[in-house]
Amino acid sequence: MSSTDRINAMGTRNMLPLIVSMAIPAVCANVVSALYTFIDRFYVGHFVGRDALGSIGLVFPVTNLTSALTIMLSIGGSALLSGALGEKNMDKANKAFTNICAMSVLLAILISIAFFLFAEPLVILCGGTRSSALYGMAVTYLRITSIGRFFMIVNLALAAAIRSEGNTKYAMFVTMAGALINTVVDPLLIAVLHMNLAGAATSTVISQFLSCLLSVQYFVRGKGVFRWTGRAAMDARVMLRVAALGAAPAVFQALSFFNNTLINHSLVVYGDAALGAGGGDLALSAVSVISSVESFAIMFVMGLNNALSVIISYNYGHRLFDRVKQATLTGQLIATASCVVVWAMMMFFPRQLFLFFSVDTALADYGVRALHLGKLFIFGLGTQTLASMYYSAIGQPKRALLISLSRNGLFLIPSLLILPPLIGLDGVLCSSSISDGCSLILVLLMYGYGIRELKQKPALQNPIME
Repeated sequence: MSSTDRINAMGTRNMLPLIVSMAIPAVCANVVSALYTFIDRFYVGHFVGRDALGSIGLVFPVTNLTSALTIMLSIGGSALLSGALGEKNMDKANKAFTNICAMSVLLAILISIAFFLFAEPLVILCGGTRSSALYGMAVTYLRITSIGRFFMIVNLALAAAIRSEGNTKYAMFVTMAGALINTVVDPLLIAVLHMNLAGAATSTVISQFLSCLLSVQYFVRGKGVFRWTGRAAMDARVMLRVAALGAAPAVFQALSFFNNTLINHSLVVYGDAALGAGGGDLALSAVSVISSVESFAIMFVMGLNNALSVIISYNYGHRLFDRVKQATLTGQLIATASCVVVWAMMMFFPRQLFLFFSVDTALADYGVRALHLGKLFIFGLGTQTLASMYYSAIGQPKRALLISLSRNGLFLIPSLLILPPLIGLDGVLCSSSISDGCSLILVLLMYGYGIRELKQKPALQNPIME
């Protein structure tokens, strides 16, 4: 299928086959992308130990900052590019592409340098203490992976542009290639060469570099529909528009940095008080495993999110509002079903999930309680994420931002400040469930209102479906 055919299919093809064809590559790419951390934690947990596993979890809030930038570029860039394609305006699309590329390189340089130079204060900010067994390993891991963050940010921005033109298979390939390389190199450096945690970090950098290389050559060789139009096309207004359209999901991740940092500090303080010396490190390790499991649900939803945002933006730009409604509701059904499956695993098979990462029985014992208290409403994750994306995709970033703030700010921060002093360590975990439940109610109300608004818009007659 040519690039033109792929683009036109977003406005003409039957919706379910279209979503499946675009979402499967994006979901596979994102799920495999989650393997970067998942594989690190698996091998580290089995070959290095519980403390090393906890050290990766300790710096997880920093990963949220990187994710916030990549999501801003991916969602905001995709919305702008897809909208321009829907308007049949290639000059606008190429200008947007040029500015997205420039933004990705600039942000990637700043993040990589900052994380390398300020690794020690960042680890302390995330909840680490110099006396902790996790501190030194966390600093080492953060410094090495800071190099790979440059390639990761650029790669994900380019992959989003590739998806925007409908070539989801290649976007999937570039992401999966890096993760699969990491799968092979990780055990070699950790278990064979005995590089331990440094080996896990080095493997991640190698795989991210090679994955980025594949995305760059796609455009250098002229395979894509978008073209770099030079420095003259750079426009601060376009960059700000990309940032605005991607602000809601980016704020969601940026708030995760603050929240996870607050959670880490609370786990250390209340974990030592409730479980004795070293209890904070044990609690951090348990939450590290939980975040690995949760990441698969998040990455599945974000992959679906990336594919749907392109479809929704294209059809909204074409004023095909019936197709916009059909796309968003179908996506919600798929996302909810997937999150229910993850919720069921967490609720009914928690011990097995922990023993997969480590044979440490103390970790598994505490982890079961942590899962049951902290992830009661994880089944609503897809609803919240896709509702925020919907408003970003149709050019209403303020509503999208409010939805994102509700889960990671409006309800979670007060819960984290109130509950732990009252009920201790359990309060840290219950805060997440309370926030998820309250946010889900608010999001359902806002999303329902948005769908009713969509019905009132005058639409063009739909093209004949394939």
